[in-house]
Amino acid sequence: MRTFAPMKTIDCFIPYADASIVKGIVTELKASQFVKNIFLLAHSATLPQFEGCHIVYIDQLESSSTLQQVALMTKSDYTLYYNKYTPLRLGYHALERMVRTAEQNGADLVYGDRYEVKKGQTEKHQVIPFQKGSLRNDFDFGSVRLFRSSKVKEWADKYKGNNWKAAALYELTLSIDNIFYLNEFLYTEEEMDTRLSGEKQFDYVDPRNREVQIEMEKVCTEHLKRIGAYIPVDTVSDVPVENGDFKYEASVVIPVRNRVKTIEDAIMSALSQQAAFKFNIIIVDNHSTDGTTRAIQKIASYDPRVVHIIPERTDLGIGGCWDVAINSPLCGRYAIQLDSDDLYAREDTLSTIVEKFQQEHCAMVIGSYRMCDFHLRTLPPGTIDHREWTDDNGRNNALRINGLGAPRAFYTPLLRQIGFPNTSYGEDYALGLAFSRQYKIGRIYNELYLCRRWEGNSDAALSVEKVNANNYYKDSLRTIEIEARQRYMQALSAPAKPAVEFHAQQLKLWHDVAQRYEQLANVKVREVEIDDKHIRIQFNPSRIISTGSKIDANSISHRPCFLCRMNRPDEQMSQTLLGRYELLVNPFPILPQHFTIASRRHEPQSIHGHYADMLHLCEQLQGMMVFYNGPHCGASAPDHMHFQAVPRFDINPLTKHHIIRTTTIEESEAEFAKYESDESNILAWKDGDTFVTTVIPRRKHRPDCYGTDAQAYLISPGALDMAGLIITPRLEDYQRLTPKAIKDILTECGE
Repeated sequence: MRTFAPMKTIDCFIPYADASIVKGIVTELKASQFVKNIFLLAHSATLPQFEGCHIVYIDQLESSSTLQQVALMTKSDYTLYYNKYTPLRLGYHALERMVRTAEQNGADLVYGDRYEVKKGQTEKHQVIPFQKGSLRNDFDFGSVRLFRSSKVKEWADKYKGNNWKAAALYELTLSIDNIFYLNEFLYTEEEMDTRLSGEKQFDYVDPRNREVQIEMEKVCTEHLKRIGAYIPVDTVSDVPVENGDFKYEASVVIPVRNRVKTIEDAIMSALSQQAAFKFNIIIVDNHSTDGTTRAIQKIASYDPRVVHIIPERTDLGIGGCWDVAINSPLCGRYAIQLDSDDLYAREDTLSTIVEKFQQEHCAMVIGSYRMCDFHLRTLPPGTIDHREWTDDNGRNNALRINGLGAPRAFYTPLLRQIGFPNTSYGEDYALGLAFSRQYKIGRIYNELYLCRRWEGNSDAALSVEKVNANNYYKDSLRTIEIEARQRYMQALSAPAKPAVEFHAQQLKLWHDVAQRYEQLANVKVREVEIDDKHIRIQFNPSRIISTGSKIDANSISHRPCFLCRMNRPDEQMSQTLLGRYELLVNPFPILPQHFTIASRRHEPQSIHGHYADMLHLCEQLQGMMVFYNGPHCGASAPDHMHFQAVPRFDINPLTKHHIIRTTTIEESEAEFAKYESDESNILAWKDGDTFVTTVIPRRKHRPDCYGTDAQAYLISPGALDMAGLIITPRLEDYQRLTPKAIKDILTECGE
């Protein structure tokens, strides 16, 4: 005998504002054999009753209080939630179709397409599939959602401590992993918001919605933490300020196609900028056919700052045009956006942006802009400053919102590494997400830019199909970025490999460095006795890179920081330590295992605030000695905080030094405070349960005899030299060094 599965039931929750509207919806619902209970969500106790319906008194439709009541009241297999106050007409067997789809696919939330009645006309309104990156709190699920009731109850139990006024439905939706888009027209509703797409686009940054947005941000942030895609602020790296080989400090980049009506205004806006540095305007003319090309050529003929590029390719989007511009040898250190129909709001826009780069070591800077019409009259919502971006959480909240602001400016060397997607929508948003994963983004909340909306704009009045295509693409960018962040955070939180294993793996991949380590077996070493202490002298030619390095401020400012991630060789591996440092194999070794431990941030070489980290590193790197060279005490990268580590050996300082022995880091910190100074060399290790630190004060970086001529010594003492291991990159120095010369050099540099 054939048996059938029991029929599934639905409890329906409908907002109650107008009795006639509710009556029509209730009639629709009662016609379905699946509907078991109907609950009317009411703000007032004076509304008329409906037979067979239950009244639930609420504050707001999407509050925690309301959704908690829904979770408590629902007793059926599924919960239908309608979150609009307008008339609703269900499609043919729509509820049955949604339930059966959920059953067949194991979905915990089902939503679908709809018909909309606008000004008496019925139109199709399709939506898009939900994906991992669909984190916008304004994602269009439509007004009818069918939840598996057990998931609603799970959410209510897990988040019962929250008291959101507007973010509970968003939180409930994000708590569900199996969401199914049923690509069928399931119902008809009246649409009261008939604004154009360009008018709706910025609702989320309207100051009147700020409290709601703060709630949504908190919900999204917790979701990112739950799925392992949250980026803590202390994992974000700075980008160093470097002069480098750039002819121009900044370039205004204008991609353009067929904007004869606006291009001259844009160019003149850029040329009117007042700056103390050299800048140019790179215009990538994407084969215009309407007179735009002639307009650009006219200005370029009398102002050499205008660089007019017509690309060879004919398949470029805006992103591809940007790529052409930034890879031009004429592109400046900072590439700054100006759309072909927009203007800079001030004559100091470029200066303000470049100053932000230099002050905060940003990889990208984003400004604020004012919406205006073609004649620069302000349009709602006025100034868009994106204050939802904060230094603490902007990089995470960026995954919830649909834009980051303008003008957008990029640090060109890093931008060239990442590159633009060849699209004409969302290309800058993709970069903002990628940059913010690892690097600092600077924000300027003052108005710098005028964004003109007119009939020729690409996003002033988009069709539903185009809005869907744009949203789907940005959701896909967020999906890509979330998965990249999940892998990134997994790598950061992965247990550190033993240093020996990490070292061996690196040498397998970095052949020229592996050869230097192999050559250490043949390095000459001799020993001398000075004041009853055994001092070793090592002849190590590869160390001439560090010993002979120029560390004056001018030289440092003209070279890329070799400890910053973006400037390291592709072969150089890294392993995160303490969440704030990266373990690197030193490419110019002194001992068979030699590590550099670089801060993830580009910050000065200062022991202040880092001494406790030094001892924690001693705990993690068992058997290793961690040492610090002050910025004028042997550090070859005084602009980037770092330690080094080598296998522990007996040290024999000849000069004044202080020894700290304690069993706790707190005790060591208290004792170290007596001697703390950047003008010192510091060596630390762990001996059983005891932390041992040796502080060697310095009064001089290099001895007077330092130099490259025949009478000089090419010796620049660092921590290991001061501790009794003298490194000589020249054979003649190794051969002629006497005990007296060694003592003179070290005592001249020490105290």
